[in-house]
Amino acid sequence: MFNQSTTKNQRHSFVVGVEYGHENLFLELELGTFHTTPLHAQRIANSVNSIILLKDHMVVIFKNADSITINDDFLKQAYKFRVCIKPKLPPLELSVLTHQEREEFIRNQAYIVTEEDMKEVSWDIKTAFHYLQQEYEARDQSHFLFTPSSSYVIPLSTHVQQEVQHATY
Repeated sequence: MFNQSTTKNQRHSFVVGVEYGHENLFLELELGTFHTTPLHAQRIANSVNSIILLKDHMVVIFKNADSITINDDFLKQAYKFRVCIKPKLPPLELSVLTHQEREEFIRNQAYIVTEEDMKEVSWDIKTAFHYLQQEYEARDQSHFLFTPSSSYVIPLSTHVQQEVQHATY
């Protein structure tokens, strides 16, 4: 019989990734498939500190100060870009709102971005970089810092885990 602590510490295979964004451009980066515990898989997802998009590559900086460089020749399959197609609304100064107005704003669907508002694009790194330069009139900007949006830990099914295990022997 399984109890919660036994199940929590069991190792399984997980696909781990993060999503980072800059304005209306989002980057989904798959960190890999890991055979570990659920808690450690989440720690892996949370280990990314920041992502910097440069003209022809990205740098992923981890919280332990390690980094990796991704370009279109190396790890191209590990990332994809999505663009928010929802029309932008003007910024709102929250400090002038009453408590009731703030509560209404939080529930205002016009400011909430959903999956339906996102469009996947098959861009390489250079295209994404030029898009941000043009979209935000930042032609002289040498890099764009992406900020955390979300992370994911997806358990692989037992059947897939067995296939992966057999493939590695």
